[in-house]
Amino acid sequence: MAVHKEVSFVAFLLIALGMFLHVDAKACTKECGNLGFGICPRSEGSPKNPICINCCSGFKGCNYYTVFGKFICEGESDPKNPKACPLNCDPNIAYSRCPRSEGKSLIYPTGCTTCCTGYKGCYYFGKNGQFVCEGESDEPKANMYPAM
Repeated sequence: MAVHKEVSFVAFLLIALGMFLHVDAKACTKECGNLGFGICPRSEGSPKNPICINCCSGFKGCNYYTVFGKFICEGESDPKNPKACPLNCDPNIAYSRCPRSEGKSLIYPTGCTTCCTGYKGCYYFGKNGQFVCEGESDEPKANMYPAM
């Protein structure tokens, strides 16, 4: 009888804990998408390794800074609908800080990526270059302890 009470109590604790630690995993289907490429705005450059960009062609949501860390501007170009911008580099801009900082900026080819499995904050385009969707899944974190 005592074992039954202990098992019931442990089961109760697991259920109660599960309600607090609810994981909202995205359930995506396994079919492949028909996407051509994806763009994921990323932080780029540094004071020692400046980038070549201007505020017009910088991505919306990314902030651009001088070598000394002074804010210059937020990017003005929307990856879903890019602006026609001059190709010149603003010599004052050294680096950018974007919400997503790791991984590739251009995903090509996209393999079996769909809108559901694509990463949040990334923009996906069809093979004809037309915007299709923003990704819906959280990007996995980089492994802090790579295999040796």
